[in-house]
Amino acid sequence: MARLCLTIFLITISLSTLPNSRSQPSPASQPAVNWATRLDSSGSDTVTNLQFYFHDIVSGSNPTAVQVASAAGSGSGFGSITMADDALTETADPNSKLIGRAQGIYAQASQTGLALLMALSYSFTDGPYSGSSLSIMGRNAVMTQGRELPVLGGTGLFRMARGYAVLQTTSGNAQGDAVVFYNVTVFAPAGNESNEVLPFTPVGGSGGGRGGTGGTRSTNTVNSSPAGRVAGSRWIGGAMIAAVACLFCV
Repeated sequence: MARLCLTIFLITISLSTLPNSRSQPSPASQPAVNWATRLDSSGSDTVTNLQFYFHDIVSGSNPTAVQVASAAGSGSGFGSITMADDALTETADPNSKLIGRAQGIYAQASQTGLALLMALSYSFTDGPYSGSSLSIMGRNAVMTQGRELPVLGGTGLFRMARGYAVLQTTSGNAQGDAVVFYNVTVFAPAGNESNEVLPFTPVGGSGGGRGGTGGTRSTNTVNSSPAGRVAGSRWIGGAMIAAVACLFCV
């Protein structure tokens, strides 16, 4: 009987420590989206190509981009600042599938032509990339086809991202509305497989910040990760089940 109890205990603990493939699904294991493709994930970086359409609407009763400041005496628009909350869609049709929004500001930065300084966060809401975002900032020479802007960072699956976006205006009107095609290449660390925000332990201890009383930086980085927390909870649960099983063996 004692040998049987020991066998049950060891089997239960072994099963509880097996990896849980469903705890941290990767984008590759989830349904594909038409606007994003993983090009390579064999090295230290995952390379992803994103293709979508940006709708900048400044006219009508419900504009998505509104001028919030302008320079006095500037006839060319130089110095004007616009706040944007523009839709990102799968195709050029504004009624096609919404895959995210571009939110931020852009300003007229040229005195001699139409060139914008853009600082926008592209937040995605579709498929495995929902909850992830890219930060794109740079000079946008609006009248040039094939202009390029840098990707400076991101969140979620695009944490610590870098890359570039190639822009091409596909349509526009006299009121200033425009539809722009984005072809974005993103390099992000291959370990970014979850949108979950990891817990943060303040350095300052009970007092918080620099005025804390004896606080130390947490070094338990493994168990604070999502995978570590899942593995720990499964091990504890397995041990409890094994203990109950042993009681029935007595």
